[in-house]
Amino acid sequence: MRKTNSLAYGLILVAAVVGTACTGGPGSTAIPGTPGATPSMPQATPTPAPSGTPSGTPAPTGVTSAAQAAALVFASDPRWAQMVPLRADMVGQSSWYEAFEDGDGFAVNITAGQGDCQAGCIDQHVWHYRVDRAGNVELTGEDGELVEVTPGPGGDGEVSVIVQLTAGPVCPVEQFPPDPNCAARSVANADVAIFDAHGNQVGSGTSNSEGLAEFTLPAGAYFVVPAAAEGLMGSPEEQAFSALAGDHVGLVFAYDTGIR
Repeated sequence: MRKTNSLAYGLILVAAVVGTACTGGPGSTAIPGTPGATPSMPQATPTPAPSGTPSGTPAPTGVTSAAQAAALVFASDPRWAQMVPLRADMVGQSSWYEAFEDGDGFAVNITAGQGDCQAGCIDQHVWHYRVDRAGNVELTGEDGELVEVTPGPGGDGEVSVIVQLTAGPVCPVEQFPPDPNCAARSVANADVAIFDAHGNQVGSGTSNSEGLAEFTLPAGAYFVVPAAAEGLMGSPEEQAFSALAGDHVGLVFAYDTGIR
């Protein structure tokens, strides 16, 4: 098994398919039109983390979504102080979470990889968590190659968050190469709410003409809930993220136009 002293990972970028470098280094994720570097992932050895919520923090009640469950996992362990969802269209992503409802609770899996992550990462390690509806977090197992990681710098400070809302498909038939006229369109005037891991709303906004809503928050773990938009089907799945002071986070949410 291989070990590494650092593990880079990518925060999701707005309106772009951007890969993560597989080398460490401080910095922040680039936001469209703003040069920047990718931050190194918070890291520690993959030994089991203690179960339950962080010391001194009361367990929340009424966990209602997989995204909130993921945010609770991030808040329970400093290794996950910078974490974003899996993006199937992102090349080079070397760490991510996946979460889903599981019986009377939620399952949250966190994957960290190393070694040629532009090609899918040579080594990967997965941490399996379970979160019940009362908000109790339990690490239930691990598997994969050993990936040694160390925590990133903590401290108080602000995080910049950009949420982009898009809608697609625009055309009934996908073409290859893609037709620029069929690219997903921006969704304006849609409401977005951000909640902390315990379900307290900490921010809200409305997307502008470019489908963007911007927020400034204290460093920490959160989940984002976009509201239904007029003329579109339902609302996108909620997403969780966590970030350290000075980080720039971008999340993309896709609405369904219903065009087939």
